[in-house]
Amino acid sequence: MSTALDGNTESKVKFLSDEESVERFDKQVRNLLGISAEDFLARREKGEYKDACEDSKVLKLLMMVPKSLADRGVK
Repeated sequence: MSTALDGNTESKVKFLSDEESVERFDKQVRNLLGISAEDFLARREKGEYKDACEDSKVLKLLMMVPKSLADRGVK
């Protein structure tokens, strides 16, 4: 366990609710690809991003899929 040198042990980590993580993901998809998260995930399900390793934007988004969406079968 690490301790701050100034004695401040308050965490600066912000945990997001499921709703907040989905909102943040949608914002990132819109910023990077100009489409909604719903459209992005639908396209992925159709296999449009099979070669994602060639597109850093898509790869980044695939790693960011919120757990609440992944739990619904969207990976």
